[in-house]
Amino acid sequence: MTLALPKPLKLLGVSTPRIAPPIPATSRLKDYEAAAKEVGITLYPWQKVAGRYMTATNGDRWQYREVCIVVARQNGKTELLIPRILMALRNGESVLHTAQNRDIARLTFLKIAPLFEGLGYQVRRGNGQEEITSVNRRGRYKLLAPNGSARGETADLVLLDEVREQKDSNLLDALLPTTAARPNAQIIYLSNAGYEESIVLNDLKRRADNAEPRYAYLEWSAGAERTTDDVMGWAEANPALGHGRISLETITYEYKRLHGGPGFETEYLCRWVASAREPLVGTSAWHMCHGDVSTPERPAVAFNIAPDGSRASAAMAWQMADGRIALVELKEAYGSPIEVDELGPDLKALTLEHRARQIGFASWTDAALARYIPRSKAIDGKDYATASGLFAQLVSSGRLVWSGAEHVTEDLAWTARKPHDSGAWTAVPASPERPVTSVLAAIRAVYLASAPRPSAPRIG
Repeated sequence: MTLALPKPLKLLGVSTPRIAPPIPATSRLKDYEAAAKEVGITLYPWQKVAGRYMTATNGDRWQYREVCIVVARQNGKTELLIPRILMALRNGESVLHTAQNRDIARLTFLKIAPLFEGLGYQVRRGNGQEEITSVNRRGRYKLLAPNGSARGETADLVLLDEVREQKDSNLLDALLPTTAARPNAQIIYLSNAGYEESIVLNDLKRRADNAEPRYAYLEWSAGAERTTDDVMGWAEANPALGHGRISLETITYEYKRLHGGPGFETEYLCRWVASAREPLVGTSAWHMCHGDVSTPERPAVAFNIAPDGSRASAAMAWQMADGRIALVELKEAYGSPIEVDELGPDLKALTLEHRARQIGFASWTDAALARYIPRSKAIDGKDYATASGLFAQLVSSGRLVWSGAEHVTEDLAWTARKPHDSGAWTAVPASPERPVTSVLAAIRAVYLASAPRPSAPRIG
């Protein structure tokens, strides 16, 4: 892909969230900004916007009892919290901070501890006993382990970090009662985008559609219409971009490193993906397999159609003289949906042209197309699990060599391993919205090409 870089190469992050309630009419933003200045923090524009929501007021109480802030990594979430914590301690309030991984919250503690010591607060750094208190011990900031340690605690402010990692509601269920007895309590959730198993975060995102009067959901993310290489989407998801926190060069590097795949979607576009499963193959290992291939000799061919019929791919593989398996793309087709009665004869002609000795497909998506291809074989179930593992093994060992497989390269960034109870796993799309037909065809073609060739009959 060619990146749509702006000219000149200066791009500032979008300070306003793409998803949010109306801007609050009244807030304690000035107090928030003063607290930031006191600890030497220069707030980015987006942090001031978030600060306005966190400190929004309705009379003498917080307008929003719950505030969820979703933004890409490395944009300054920690600095966002510090002024709010200081405001709470100054007011003699109790603050509890936790995350699914306690080390995440501890990193915040270690960052703010010296700042608060400079203001005269007392700091305990013992592992498991991290706490900051005011001299009169009225205000308290305490780290909690992600277990039942919240029971028995009370809090005016609860900070729940990296909410995307909450795969059940146990931690949240333990935290919510801590605010029950406080008349003006607040819970602040922080995260970047999640995936199908992000139970708590997915519910917080769903609640954003309900327009709850005391709940503010703020999301800085690339719009759904943005392609992964659209730098305006990068600016939407990274509000600190260009302000000295994160650079365009850094995101460009990560885009290329991650090939715009699911990792880039969540980390830098702050968009949900379907799965956080292990990728099918490593990016580096795949690119190490790129090279020259021999002339195809009695190759294997496999094809695959997306479940919605919008895309079809065919791949061809064969054994080379040195024992490696060669892989190339044979055909890519698109439609709304694809006309199978047109694609079928075209694909049949290609298999005849290359004298394909074996042809594979997936029965549940490709049966209609298979009717046009004589001698084609369904590769499903255990055979497909074996094929998935073999493909990954050949790539990791360098015994596969590919050329002209750009679609496979792009699709691999969207292909994950799905484990099964038996201990085996299969290659599947990481997102149901993103078909990976070229990879699924390549896996089956490589599997067929790897089978021992029948021995020539002996005479005499």
